[in-house]
Amino acid sequence: MRPLTYLVCLLSSLLLVACGGGGGSSASTTPTTPPVVAPSVQNSVSIVVDSGPNTSSGQSVGAVNSPYVSVTICQPGSSTQCQTIDHILVDTGSSGLRLISSVLSGTAALPALTDAGGNAIAECARFADGYSWGSIKQADLRVAGEVAKGISVQIIGDNAFPNVPSGCSGSLVAENTVAAFRANGVIGISSFAQDCGSACASQALEGWYYTCPGGTCAAAALGVAKQVGNPVAAFPQDNNGTAIQLPAIGSSGAAGVTGTLIFGIGTQANNALGSATIYTLNSSGNLSALYQGTVMQAFFDSGSNGLFFADSTIPNCSVSQGFYCPISTLSRSVVNTGINGRSSTVNFNVANADALFQSNPNNTAFNNLAGGPAFTSYFDWGLPFFFGRSVYTAIEGATAAGTVGPYVAY
Repeated sequence: MRPLTYLVCLLSSLLLVACGGGGGSSASTTPTTPPVVAPSVQNSVSIVVDSGPNTSSGQSVGAVNSPYVSVTICQPGSSTQCQTIDHILVDTGSSGLRLISSVLSGTAALPALTDAGGNAIAECARFADGYSWGSIKQADLRVAGEVAKGISVQIIGDNAFPNVPSGCSGSLVAENTVAAFRANGVIGISSFAQDCGSACASQALEGWYYTCPGGTCAAAALGVAKQVGNPVAAFPQDNNGTAIQLPAIGSSGAAGVTGTLIFGIGTQANNALGSATIYTLNSSGNLSALYQGTVMQAFFDSGSNGLFFADSTIPNCSVSQGFYCPISTLSRSVVNTGINGRSSTVNFNVANADALFQSNPNNTAFNNLAGGPAFTSYFDWGLPFFFGRSVYTAIEGATAAGTVGPYVAY
């Protein structure tokens, strides 16, 4: 059973935060520029890290460290009733495609998902500091040359279900608009095939799926096949995982970064593991991280815009709330150890976020942003970890490059 914290995302004061091989060797890893892969071939699409989409008022959402791709959704079975949507956040910390309702045109009107009684299904996606609520609909997804047919997609912030159940919202704030979400949607490509899995299939759990007959919503069980899932697992090929490649950047950041999202691991010439080491994950998608003498669980979340971990010795920012602001840049390290026993030391820097943003107001990508965690026992390897690396995420139960997922490799 997966923890309800599975859809973890962390929020900073500036931006969205979305959420989010074997045997005993040890190594130290330092970011390097990954090989350049030509985008727009069948299994790869360009990633852009920029200030994000515009809101309804025409202003940029002002995102940093947010990797985006464009996707095309179509009515199931149609090749003409389609819409291409940009600035969809790439998130290895969640599973499933979620779109903000306001960016959808009438071109690709999507049918609602219903239960056996004909009741439409809604979903709650809970993040560390907010929640998103909306309908579940059916769509075909196209990205690069890959197609996932008839998948369940969450439409965030639509008006089909005006009453949000307390089991969803709790004390969290709503993130149901482009401005609040700081993206037009999110494509979750974690190591899980579904967003909830067998737990939601066997029982009605608060904070996940709901039906609302008569306007009153109640938690409902939903079979695995109907759940919002990792769309990569639904591709007919290149469906065992993904790789994210982003270039290295300097300590002052960069105004914009382009990289590549590649589908499949070891399925084509452009997605071989090469020298990357596999670190297998536990049933919750985590591995062990040793930081400053403390062992915690760690996960890899491209949808988080910083590295988030507990360190009471580092001052918090007064302006850029959620981030750390040390007097001078700190050098830190973590030893990651997979379930397979393989380990490596990852070195990173923690800069003063207030000073960094003030000195580089036009930059949208930084490799040295860090802040406190939503949960003290977790280390969140957010987007700064991905710069200068090829980071592979293998899906649970799928064999990728000879090893069964879930795993990460870098």
